[in-house]
Amino acid sequence: MDERRTLLERAKIAQEACRWNDMVEFMKGIVKLGRELSVEERNLLANAYKNNVGSKRAAWRVIMSIEQNIEGANRKRDISREYRARIEEELKTTCNEVLELIEKHLINTVDMENKIFYHKMQGDYYRYISEFSRDTANDNVFENAKIAYAHAFELCRENLSPAHPLRLGIILNFSVFYYEILEAHETACDMVKESLAAGEEDLHNITQSARGDSSVLLQLLEDNLNIWSAEMNNSRISTSPKYF
Repeated sequence: MDERRTLLERAKIAQEACRWNDMVEFMKGIVKLGRELSVEERNLLANAYKNNVGSKRAAWRVIMSIEQNIEGANRKRDISREYRARIEEELKTTCNEVLELIEKHLINTVDMENKIFYHKMQGDYYRYISEFSRDTANDNVFENAKIAYAHAFELCRENLSPAHPLRLGIILNFSVFYYEILEAHETACDMVKESLAAGEEDLHNITQSARGDSSVLLQLLEDNLNIWSAEMNNSRISTSPKYF
């Protein structure tokens, strides 16, 4: 218990200092102690990796933008491609680390909400890999992401109310996967429309503490639906889809 408490305290301090690499290491230590994560620990684990990977994904998008604005073959383009490959390798390593932690230590939990949460995490990190795997042999990351999201989606439909924040978060990210990665635009929009209608109707049934998060997620879903609907009508909107 002393070791777990110490690691948790260190992770919280690392979070305040935005030291995501350190926070990841502390949370990995907690996971490997082998006991079921509390909701607080589970959220800290997710936040550590989300921020760690988020900075790499942001860097990858910047490099991609630089490449796209370089005309013809030249040294700068070659250097940017080389640097992008390095970032992609770092992303793949970190994402696979998360996926291995989930598979070995977390996914077999008997707590249903935790199980749903970890399947969502699997979908998210396979999706992150798939973002830069469109033109490569990608080790089935597209299919693995779809399977993980679909499993989380089915479990949350059976066990969580339509306005539950975790259920809405799954819908948000699963629909982004359908729209951006699989380019199944109608499927993504239909999923969001159904969830918006059910979630808004159910919003008054959930606890006051969860209602704020659910309202934010419902707004993000509505924002994405508006963006996608406009795009599908051949209107160009520069805003990127939101994800959780």
